[in-house]
Amino acid sequence: MKLEQVKAVADEAHRLGMTVTGHVPEGLDAYQVIEAGQDQINHISYIADIMHAPLPKSADRVARFTSVADIDFNSPYAQKALAFLKTHKTVVDPTLAVFEFFTANTSKPPASFEPGVEKVAPELQQQLADVGPPSPFSEGIAKVFDKEVAIVGALHRAGIPVVAGTDQTVPGHSLHREIELYVQAGFTPMEAIQAATIVPARVMGFDKELGTAEPGKRADLAILDGNPLESIHNIRTVEYVITGGTVYNCAELWKSVGFKP
Repeated sequence: MKLEQVKAVADEAHRLGMTVTGHVPEGLDAYQVIEAGQDQINHISYIADIMHAPLPKSADRVARFTSVADIDFNSPYAQKALAFLKTHKTVVDPTLAVFEFFTANTSKPPASFEPGVEKVAPELQQQLADVGPPSPFSEGIAKVFDKEVAIVGALHRAGIPVVAGTDQTVPGHSLHREIELYVQAGFTPMEAIQAATIVPARVMGFDKELGTAEPGKRADLAILDGNPLESIHNIRTVEYVITGGTVYNCAELWKSVGFKP
């Protein structure tokens, strides 16, 4: 996708009162698409790409990937990126949960960090748990992921809106993992929960309708058997969901699609 096409899409979307979110097209960078009108960036890797010194054009894919681990938040490159994102009110959807899966191997099985793997339908569990042994790149991949988590923390400290998204990982569970990772990045438990509730509601212009439990808003609620402010992992203890005036028993819903409660 060419830069002029990004701008045309953004201009028309904004004319219609819509926002534009997505990847950074191949051959462009986050600076270019944001200046062209893109409101949100999906995937923390595109933010990481503008936080380190430019690489030579001859740099291969491995060099570009591993350079993320060396990002210095005090460098002029990182400081410029943070200031730019804040000035443009850019929203970032990190999808840390999907990037964490890249770190999985037989020495670090997916279920060791995402217990939901063991609860999904057997056909899906087989695919999610099918990982190979550690490779010569495993240590570098882990370092890159650790830096990506740290970047999300830096964005949050800088006041850049972060919304919780997952891409494609473990259905019904990865949003919880995304929230847990935000706490690992330095969010308070409440701030991490807000990244999945009121912050995206504001971003989408629905904050008068949803995002918090207040009179006059939709009564869409998740009822937990534990306090997530004491331990963010309690976000996984959902027993009931209320939506549209109906109370649903989560265990029954899980079983209906071949998952374990």
